[in-house]
Amino acid sequence: CFRDEDARGDRSPGEFYQLDMEMAFASQEDVFAVCEKVLPPIFAKYGTYDRASEAPFVRIPYLEAMEKYGSDKPDTRYGMELHDVTPIFANSKFKLFASAAADDKTFVKAINAKGAGLWPRAKIDKLADVAAGFGAKGLAYIAFREDGSVTSPIVKFFSDEEMAALRAEMDVEPGDLVMFAVESRLHADEILGGMRRHMA
Repeated sequence: CFRDEDARGDRSPGEFYQLDMEMAFASQEDVFAVCEKVLPPIFAKYGTYDRASEAPFVRIPYLEAMEKYGSDKPDTRYGMELHDVTPIFANSKFKLFASAAADDKTFVKAINAKGAGLWPRAKIDKLADVAAGFGAKGLAYIAFREDGSVTSPIVKFFSDEEMAALRAEMDVEPGDLVMFAVESRLHADEILGGMRRHMA
């Protein structure tokens, strides 16, 4: 049943359509097989987002989605993927990161918000309140300015080797803002997943 649906807070503005299916004794593969046959022609006729009409659909396992996007329903239209940078700081003088690297249950995860490193420091500092809404106790960051300088309360603890490795891992360019979460893997993923959506 392909039907019109009422507006809701978690739905896109405008019209929302929903495909209802009833299947007996269906496996996950059965559901995918039906959807991949039924949905592409519907998207081709009524949709505006071309990638959604391609079959077979991209399948992302739960743990991979959380690891890369910090969400089990990731928006893949933009980058800003999460990176595990824990190994970079195994011998860091920054105690929080070094302690995480020494504990196999704690991770240092990061995202790179392209262009946000140009923001004034006061605006960047306000992101800590946003991160708190996603469960963070604070928000460590490094702002890479256009003139090559770096603004951060934690960067003084990092060696040149750590900074070089971080730049390479996070594909840092002038104007970027790298934000960190230090938590258990799933909690760090959820925090940065929220920040990823907010920054996008």
